[in-house]
Amino acid sequence: MNEPFLDKVQRLLAPATQLLERIGFVWLWLLVSVLLLGVVVVLNPAKLGAYVWFMSKTSGAFALGYGFDWAAFRGADPRYLDGIEKTMAQTRRATLIAAAIIGAGLIG
Repeated sequence: MNEPFLDKVQRLLAPATQLLERIGFVWLWLLVSVLLLGVVVVLNPAKLGAYVWFMSKTSGAFALGYGFDWAAFRGADPRYLDGIEKTMAQTRRATLIAAAIIGAGLIG
């Protein structure tokens, strides 16, 4: 019996999908970012400095947003909450981090 093409692809990608579910999809985005950085550096090496500046500014803003959330809401860490409280704490944290990153992006 012929297996449909989509089923073949899913079967072949199953180990990679299981690995990413175990270690987290953020590592895939990091890998893609580094690979694209390599392509950009080959095409235009002057862009490396701009990329490093952007990533350091974004990482710093993320750390500030996370720190603001941690300092202001010490007892409301999403890891230790359940139900609607956990959802609201995750939303609050994501909003503070996004606001810090947007603010850093507006600085220039």
